Amino acid sequence: MSVPARTHPSPATTPAPRVRPSRTAAARPPRHTPPHPHGGARRGSPVAFWILVAVLAAVLIIGIASLSALFVESSFSVDDLQNGLSTLQQQHDDLREEVAQASSPQRVMEWARARGMRMPDHVVTLPLPSGSGGGA
Repeated sequence: MSVPARTHPSPATTPAPRVRPSRTAAARPPRHTPPHPHGGARRGSPVAFWILVAVLAAVLIIGIASLSALFVESSFSVDDLQNGLSTLQQQHDDLREEVAQASSPQRVMEWARARGMRMPDHVVTLPLPSGSGGGA
């Protein structure tokens, strides 16, 4: 196998030569980075990281369990308060019924007769003069 011959480009397709600037840029000094103090090692121990993760997880679990216990305790307190409230409402209703029975006109009349009181035979109504101021 033979290598094909090179063809020379025509002058019309030849790119123009590059013109270099008259001034050259100053050579930059090489960058020198200080060595890393740990020599490229990781920042911390993976054991310390996992201990930290375990401690944080334990704190979160204990916190969630404590909140749950507080919610349960508060729900028991609410239930106790509701039971006490219903008991007090029942006592209130019983006392209102006793007051209604004690203040009934028939019971008041029986109480008065038992103590020797009687209904008046003759009732007199006295009119008040209209000119009085009625002040104290």
